[in-house]
Amino acid sequence: MRALLPALISALCVISVSTAAPAAASQDADEAELLKHYEKVDVWHFPVDYTVAYNDRDVVVTREMVAQPAPAGKLCYIRFDLLRGEGDYAYGFKPPRLGEARPDAWGVFVHKRGTVLNQARSALKMNVVYFYVDGPKDDAHAKPDICAQMQAAQTPQAGHGYTADEWSDLIVRARLIHGWPAPAH
Repeated sequence: MRALLPALISALCVISVSTAAPAAASQDADEAELLKHYEKVDVWHFPVDYTVAYNDRDVVVTREMVAQPAPAGKLCYIRFDLLRGEGDYAYGFKPPRLGEARPDAWGVFVHKRGTVLNQARSALKMNVVYFYVDGPKDDAHAKPDICAQMQAAQTPQAGHGYTADEWSDLIVRARLIHGWPAPAH
């Protein structure tokens, strides 16, 4: 039994080292890009899951997220990770009104219309991921406007997937969840 103990301990060490390596290697691409320019990147998220199954039922939500306790850094980038979308749905940033600048206000729209015979549903499931940054790095390759460039990218992940004309006039404040969302099943 004593001869087996050192072999068992070394096997457990090998297993723990081999399982830790893929986690570091599978770092998020946006987080890795921001870490090139900032000392610290803090990730928060908010899950969205709406289903509209009946006619004349809509979901139009505009949200402003609050992180508590407040992160030390500034809000840099908001990413929309679509998990499932069916039917008529849209998401993205609320267009600012004259004199209004709200980079943290975004919305979702899930819409179902039809007849009694047409009862297909609309669904939207996604995670909205917030990247807070702190401590800009002082190197020649640092881009001071990296946050603006990432948010301005013409991609659905950067919030440019919203196609609906309707917006909620009531902005709902909701609390962010610290850390990455759980992996989708």
